[in-house]
Amino acid sequence: MRSILPAVLAGLAVAATPASAQNAWLASKMVEGLCSSKAAPGDNVDRTAKRLNLTDAQKTALKDLSDASAASAASAKTALCDAKPDLTTSPGRLEFSEKITQAQLDSLKAIEPKLQAFYATLDDKQKHAFDTGGRVGGFFSSWFGR
Repeated sequence: MRSILPAVLAGLAVAATPASAQNAWLASKMVEGLCSSKAAPGDNVDRTAKRLNLTDAQKTALKDLSDASAASAASAKTALCDAKPDLTTSPGRLEFSEKITQAQLDSLKAIEPKLQAFYATLDDKQKHAFDTGGRVGGFFSSWFGR
């Protein structure tokens, strides 16, 4: 999931740039990076479980979230990488950007119920640690009252 957002932003940038200014190498590297990514979304599950000091029930909910995320990433990768996109034309770049955006939306819809279910199991202290990535304080903490 994390790899889809930069791809969407890059895709939109590629789609909005005139064809004469396109860097074919960069566009091909973007697609190659997206389609050959080997990172699994669940790589940080154990670290998250330890950091939040999760109970067994919470670990199960986190695993469900991780599994949904991995399935969603695989589905998005299949949808985007089965056919090589034509990035040589503006319509081709726009079409690929639309595919990326749709894949991202589908992923969010698949993951959201599992995220809500996991989040509902957390106590307030765990929610704060999850929301902030474990950071305490920081520049924005005084603005948002935490």
